[in-house]
Amino acid sequence: MTISKDPLGQDALIAEASRWFAALEAGTAHADDFEKWRRGDPARAVAYARVVANWERIATASPAALHPRTDEAPAFTRRQWLRIAAVGVPLAVIGSGFVAQRAYAWDNATTGVGETRRVNLPDGSIAYLNTDTSLSWQFSKKQRALRLERGEVALDLRGRDSAIFHADAGSLSLTPGLFDARVTDDRVKVTLVDGPAMPLRDTADAEALKPNQSIIVEGDGMHRVETHSSEQVASLMAWRAGEIIFIDQSVADAAADFNRYLPRKIIVVDAALAQEKIGGRFDLSRPDQFLKAVSLSLNAQVTTTPNGYRLAR
Repeated sequence: MTISKDPLGQDALIAEASRWFAALEAGTAHADDFEKWRRGDPARAVAYARVVANWERIATASPAALHPRTDEAPAFTRRQWLRIAAVGVPLAVIGSGFVAQRAYAWDNATTGVGETRRVNLPDGSIAYLNTDTSLSWQFSKKQRALRLERGEVALDLRGRDSAIFHADAGSLSLTPGLFDARVTDDRVKVTLVDGPAMPLRDTADAEALKPNQSIIVEGDGMHRVETHSSEQVASLMAWRAGEIIFIDQSVADAAADFNRYLPRKIIVVDAALAQEKIGGRFDLSRPDQFLKAVSLSLNAQVTTTPNGYRLAR
């Protein structure tokens, strides 16, 4: 009886992961193809993470490790490692402590509650992250891809090529222009703020997305297009200036929007008050302005609690 030295096929799996690593480094692999392969089997994600962990160890090794004594075998160069991976020779599995995003070849930026952040992307495009947001990206010579895990981002996409935008609810191909994208529950809403019309596929509502229009992708794969007024789009982007604008919005919805920026939340305890309408422009760092407006215009009482604010009548 022959006993296999690799009964679980780990060598073959590491070799396959190594080829993906080489292709991603060289810019010859597509992000969608890689993600489909990685998600197809948890063992693949583990194997790829190990390959990257090994490369990280080599890339951050001390000078002594990279320049051994003459009686030792020479260290592999980056090009040699990629050549080994390309022909399928398994890389040694050494070490751990890799960064997850790097392991999957995606860079990442995040913001906490109440924070905003500007991120310069590799191709000159700019991402503006709103409160409590996580954005990842992977740019190569062949393709640029972005993934919004949570929150909201304004994307100033530059250049001439499209970018693949991913969210849990689905993916879109974005042409250059200024967009606002927000993830809520199991859907994503992408608004074209400025730029040329963007061709749409698999959407019965329209053939192209125009400025002041949004495409909403639901978790069940359904798409729909909404058209907004210039005032509505301006209110959508007001957070870029540190403001929040409500246009004839219910108190409940306005409080929920404001709460995205507040560690101490506003709770509307009166059902009738929650349905009342309110409008106005407020400083994101001044919830007291909003509370005062509700109190004066709708005859509401504001109570401060250890965890936030209560609105009632």
